[in-house]
Amino acid sequence: MSDAKKMFATYVEKHEMTVLKDDGLYRHIRFQSPDTSIFWFDLITWPHNLVVTGDVHSYQFARMDDMFEFFSANAGARGGINPGYWAEKIRGDNPAISFSEEKFKQQVVQYFMDNRHAYRDKVRLWKTIREDVLDNAYAYSLADARHILYNFDYRDWRTNEEFEFADVWEWDLTDYDHHYLMACHAIVWGIAKYRSAVTC
Repeated sequence: MSDAKKMFATYVEKHEMTVLKDDGLYRHIRFQSPDTSIFWFDLITWPHNLVVTGDVHSYQFARMDDMFEFFSANAGARGGINPGYWAEKIRGDNPAISFSEEKFKQQVVQYFMDNRHAYRDKVRLWKTIREDVLDNAYAYSLADARHILYNFDYRDWRTNEEFEFADVWEWDLTDYDHHYLMACHAIVWGIAKYRSAVTC
């Protein structure tokens, strides 16, 4: 989550706010840098709804009359985000959770560390896992990752030892989607900018 926050901060350094509509709970506010269209986004609200859209993945959230109040009241510590609770309020098909390559690699390393003591040639085993699993270029989805793990086959004919990844269907290889986290940061940041401007 910290990577998404850092990336978001670099994108919005020069963003300016344009209020396209501000009529009670009906708002349309644009945030964009004057010299580029990279990561411009709109916040659009109407009673019980907020949409974030633009050069970000679009998400619609529905919960209470004033969705600015909803996101402000339910932000994480020190004005952060609350991705778990907010994901429950999503309407539409864009995912809040997706395959995580980082968690995939963490699980593989942890599984090796937990089981390495049963093998005499740990270095050769680790080298094979690194080359055939961790450096495998096509682990782009949950299905790809499970396919790689299920099909990994290690045999050391010198020691008659075999290694396989067991019970991988139990592994949690998902995390909050990067685009979803960026959208969450955009909402919090945009609301803060709007409120700062209207209270001046």
